[in-house]
Amino acid sequence: MSRKLHQGSGAPHLGPLQHRPSARTLAPGQARDARRLLGGARRAARLALGIATAALALAACSGGEARAPNPMRALDERRAIEVIRRAMAHEGAQPARGREVELTSGQKVRVDVGVQSRSYGVVYVTEEDAQALGAAIPPPNGRDEKLRVVRGGPDGAIRLVLLYQQNYLYDDLVGESHERTTITAERELTRDVQDFITYARTQKFQ
Repeated sequence: MSRKLHQGSGAPHLGPLQHRPSARTLAPGQARDARRLLGGARRAARLALGIATAALALAACSGGEARAPNPMRALDERRAIEVIRRAMAHEGAQPARGREVELTSGQKVRVDVGVQSRSYGVVYVTEEDAQALGAAIPPPNGRDEKLRVVRGGPDGAIRLVLLYQQNYLYDDLVGESHERTTITAERELTRDVQDFITYARTQKFQ
């Protein structure tokens, strides 16, 4: 009775440990289909392996904690004044000694470098200066904003450009670890001074 259950038409029943027929024992059409399936499975396996390898490489490159930014410091006033004087001379303007000027707001400010025989100059605004002057001067300009120019003197004829110390930063590190070097900060200060001298001439400041 049990034998009749395993007999009859249709595909033979295969036990759990019984081998499936190989490609050699299959008909030509069946063997070709088996080879195609096997080739597709191999290609899929190679693709999956490539994706996994790329993912591991990417993880290795981007792994680790994000590095903290380098500590920054601003150009000190003495060095800044040297850079300002040199930038003026490069533009053909003769630097003059600093002096104290009263702004139209009534607050007095120290002009760090003036221009000989001209009524305009440069104020390098340190953090201490900014705190002391408060609302008497405008807030620092952004990197993409125009330079701040204020008026001073009894009739407001004196023009002063305010170059804020906080805009000229560099980091403490040496070698190739720099994010912003001292040279970069000095170049930016030089550029701003030269831009002001050019502007003063264009506007025919006295």
